[in-house]
Amino acid sequence: MTASPGTGKTELCRTLAAALDCELLEVSTADEDGDPIGGEQRLRAWRAAQRFLAQRRALILFDEIEDVFTSQTEGDVTGLFALHSPNPGKHRKGWIHRALETNPVPTFWVTNAVEEMDAALIRRFDLVLELPVPPRQVRDSIARASVGALVGAETLAALAASAVLAPAVLTRAADVVRQVGAGLDPAQRDAALLALVNHTLRAQGHTAVMACDPQRLPCTYDPRLVHADVDLQAIARGIAHASNTGGVRLCLYGLPGTGKSAYARWLAEQLGLPLQLWRASDLLAKWLGASERLVARAFRQAQADGAVLLIDELDGLLQDRRGAAQAWEVTLVNELLTQMESFPGVFIATTNRLEGLDPAALRRFDLKLQFRALRPEQAWALLGSHCAALGLGVPEEGLRQDLRALASLTPGDFATVARRHRLQPLRSAQDFVIALRTECGFKPGGVGAGTMGFV
Repeated sequence: MTASPGTGKTELCRTLAAALDCELLEVSTADEDGDPIGGEQRLRAWRAAQRFLAQRRALILFDEIEDVFTSQTEGDVTGLFALHSPNPGKHRKGWIHRALETNPVPTFWVTNAVEEMDAALIRRFDLVLELPVPPRQVRDSIARASVGALVGAETLAALAASAVLAPAVLTRAADVVRQVGAGLDPAQRDAALLALVNHTLRAQGHTAVMACDPQRLPCTYDPRLVHADVDLQAIARGIAHASNTGGVRLCLYGLPGTGKSAYARWLAEQLGLPLQLWRASDLLAKWLGASERLVARAFRQAQADGAVLLIDELDGLLQDRRGAAQAWEVTLVNELLTQMESFPGVFIATTNRLEGLDPAALRRFDLKLQFRALRPEQAWALLGSHCAALGLGVPEEGLRQDLRALASLTPGDFATVARRHRLQPLRSAQDFVIALRTECGFKPGGVGAGTMGFV
């Protein structure tokens, strides 16, 4: 049985034993003094238990088998990986294989790292069970049971939205807050629990849980104020119809800031589906074969949640295989293409570099939508909506020409200036246009380069 740490593998074994009305005995990881037991000692204890329990209605739980399968310490040859070394006789490889094939008492072997086990060992298990990430509805229930009485609804939703937050991490953080947070007000409890959870997630290499939804669209978002080569609202209506008859695959490409990711969020809202967002960097791992497993897990999780799957910056994963320097680059592209073809939901990929994608991948997208810089009339309308949202009044007509003179304006430029307003408040629509001019100055060619609405 394999899954990420803290996802309830051991508890599932105990639940199964109780449901079968069987006694469950665990192979200990420590002796009577609390000192750790080596892998070879644990194996011998398990083998002895097979003889003692052969006539009883019992099951055995062998947890943390990484100690046995992958560890090898000085003077204590314990790892089953070591059994596949150039000297297998020394490590009794054959003995281990026979023991796995002939044990009279059923055993739950529990691990967090099945990918590190030898294939010859894996095939000797009668059942290899991977526990997937629970779907969003189940995560909602877990979060509500663990911390529902401690945090507000917004924090609860953010915790449930995280696909990498293990139930054990959430439970432990809740225990700490209950013990030390008696004098905290509700806002402080929310902040304390999020801090505890996020410290653990960052240490594990995962993305932190955000207190507010980072995927929430701004109030100024309007698909009519996005310059694409098709009618984006019509595309949404078409997808709503087509998604009932099979998977939908979209590739959104264009300059940074042109609204590709925001459109994916808006589309998910229109379809009434949750959005599952992955960046290419989230799916790349240092271990051979691990990236492929992360990709497969992302698609499985989106299917289980009934979510729209968005992979941002896809060019980091789907690079042209003809230029691949390593074998893993080819296998990663192959895995992604396979998952795309079999995914029954809505899959959206965004990229700034369409020319860098593998040609076979491009053929698998139902639609490739180009996002461009804003048209002059779109930029003017977007200025008006941002000024209204920030309380800056109605832009004077004379600013229209100033706005037209700015090169390659994108919705991202407007969003950047709106965020800057929190730190350095703007006083008028003219200030907003001046800030936009500053943003354009950082682009290649500077202010006035190119023609608005074209790339």
